Amino acid sequence: MYIPFHQLSGEAHVWVYQASRPFGQEEKAAVLQKAQEFLGQWASHGLPLQCSAEILYDQFLILAVDETLQSATGCAVDASVKFIRTLEQAFQVDLLSRTHVAFRQGEDNFLVPLSQLEDSIRQGAISEDMLTFDNTITKKTEIVDKWLVRAGESWFGRYFRK
Repeated sequence: MYIPFHQLSGEAHVWVYQASRPFGQEEKAAVLQKAQEFLGQWASHGLPLQCSAEILYDQFLILAVDETLQSATGCAVDASVKFIRTLEQAFQVDLLSRTHVAFRQGEDNFLVPLSQLEDSIRQGAISEDMLTFDNTITKKTEIVDKWLVRAGESWFGRYFRK
């Protein structure tokens, strides 16, 4: 059962899908429409999931489920990944790749391939104070206080101390 994102509990489980490029305004509306259609029938063991979707910073699709009512089991998660693959094809965008780290500078996002991350830091293209997205968050409340963090405080912060 789809509900507006802001109505979900802060404890709702979230999955962050980082797009390989920003979505345009019309694309965002179309993606969210398709997400609402999918989530409206998304179920786990035949029971509807209380869920929602949001696009943040024009580049991150967030799916969320209030698991206090019904958990998203393996089959439900598989169905969501299948849905994400249909979005990838429909919008010619990569949402499942984990080969890039996203950064926020001013009002813009930019991606750095994992293979170039350490060199980018060593060359000064990425500083400890730059903001980066930690897409491993799992709770809606973490979007506010743990998702966008200083690079020096992220999992790759150790590269700044070499």
